Amino acid sequence: MSLDPDPLTNTVAQPDPLASVDTIWLHGAGLSGDTWHPITMAYAKALTPDLPGHGTNPLSEPYRVEAYAERLSDSVPPGSVLIGHSLGGMVALELAARLQDRIKALVLIEAVATVRDRLVGRLSATVAASLYRSVPTSWLANLSGLGESHDTKVELQRQLAWMDRPRISAALEAASLYDGRPRLAEIAVPTLIIVGKRNSATHHGADLMAQRIRGAEYVKLPGGHMLHTDNPIQLRRSIGTFLRRSGVGDD
Repeated sequence: MSLDPDPLTNTVAQPDPLASVDTIWLHGAGLSGDTWHPITMAYAKALTPDLPGHGTNPLSEPYRVEAYAERLSDSVPPGSVLIGHSLGGMVALELAARLQDRIKALVLIEAVATVRDRLVGRLSATVAASLYRSVPTSWLANLSGLGESHDTKVELQRQLAWMDRPRISAALEAASLYDGRPRLAEIAVPTLIIVGKRNSATHHGADLMAQRIRGAEYVKLPGGHMLHTDNPIQLRRSIGTFLRRSGVGDD
């Protein structure tokens, strides 16, 4: 098994399970698979697919998390770890419930099972969809980067520059209509739920998942919604520690 170099001390730390297992990294709405590359480029077995309507993947109906999971299911190798951010976390949750015997672990980053359980979530989804339909597409990246860290702002500008209104609207529709709460009790693999301390909007939904997924671990890290750009070192370490503790990658 490969060893995980400590990026702060440049010394050899513990074995890194992310180097020895198949991992599927599913991005959030408006992003693409290559948003993970600063983390995953060191892992030969990491897959970073584009969700429908994102990156190089064309837009296709229906705009539903269940349909996205269906399209991805055949490309998930046996023994995989699913890692999903935001909308990608919803897709990862749906995949984990469908592919129990092929999944070793599940990591949900800044994700919720549904936005429909609270009025504020439903209103936020409606307002966001209306906003993105109304403003010029050239403004989307700048609006999304307001109040974010420098690295996150740069990444949002880079990613959203390639999106258009139909693609953004489709992604928001998929996220706003999904209700994965019935799936939570079906998850039987080791599960890690990670949220950013600065983004309280996801904390209620993450609490719910932590309560309903049997044995789930729950971690709050410094940062906001885009933890993979706000705090990539701690994010990667948290996932690696969880996988080691769960015995993933020991084969």
